[in-house]
Amino acid sequence: MKLLSTASSAIYYTFIAALIASVSVYAWHNAAALLPSLTQRTAAALPATATIGAGLGSIALIVLLEALYPLRSLSLGRWVYADRPRGRMGGVDKLSIAQLAGVSLLGLALCTSLHLPLYAAITLPLLRFVIGWRSFDLASLLHAGRTRAIGSSSFGLLDSEVSADAIASQSARLRPRSHTTASLSLLFARRLYRRWYIPLGAVAVMGLTLALAPQLGSLALIGFAAAWSIVGAATGRAASFGRITDGTWPDWGLPLAASAGAAVLGTTFIALVWKLSLITLAACCLGLTYAAFKRSRPARVTTMNIIDTGGFGASFSPEVFGYFMRGSYGIAAIAVALFL
Repeated sequence: MKLLSTASSAIYYTFIAALIASVSVYAWHNAAALLPSLTQRTAAALPATATIGAGLGSIALIVLLEALYPLRSLSLGRWVYADRPRGRMGGVDKLSIAQLAGVSLLGLALCTSLHLPLYAAITLPLLRFVIGWRSFDLASLLHAGRTRAIGSSSFGLLDSEVSADAIASQSARLRPRSHTTASLSLLFARRLYRRWYIPLGAVAVMGLTLALAPQLGSLALIGFAAAWSIVGAATGRAASFGRITDGTWPDWGLPLAASAGAAVLGTTFIALVWKLSLITLAACCLGLTYAAFKRSRPARVTTMNIIDTGGFGASFSPEVFGYFMRGSYGIAAIAVALFL
């Protein structure tokens, strides 16, 4: 009976995986034709620019992955309750394998988009392996495990302020000899300098968008807007000083200005890559500003209701779904504006 149950579960998950894979492959090969009215307005992709963007974006992404989710790590719980009793010290787990698999798929996608030989796709997993294959002593593995736990905190804590502060304290670049100042704008600039992962993420988003635009067409713009809203939210959160001083400007005025500045930068990138009207570009700027500012505001899941999908073997929480989809109305507004 147990064997039959295991076999049926394996068949079910294999079917679901095959269904997702087939839909993904179909969507990938036909993405540029999904919005035919926008394809003709997409700027002609320059092969050299797209290739340079692929290189810079891939390197920035891999460095960011290693900074937040080290390839080799060991959690304290796993060391105490699993590896130490068995007399071993492993540093590779499912997340390590998932990172290599994800980077390999990204390499294949870039080669397809840029019309490069498929064997060139091995460059990305090799680079991820070279950068991440370190930390062989126990102290470094445990430190990497703590780094990975902090980087993954936003998926488990469901508290934007706590997870953002944890990532900032873990990864921030320190300036011990900074002079004292009461200027919030200068403090924001210092925060942005210390949180080096924000501009690095911006480089990754821009570079990979340039590389994938030839294959995805105008859909790459929507993907860029969704990813850029996270960069803009991190920028706006770095400008938030409402917890340390009272007033409208430190609480939401400066974060809104920072989010708008990030949106202007993102809109400038959109204008350089796609040929869009001024009205559409203005809508993109407003949508990016709303999405970034909405995601930058404090959010926390305090109640959790579970809704079953009914027959599909999956369930979800509307509160958790809303937590991760903050600012989606801005992205939806951009998608609607593209049809204008």
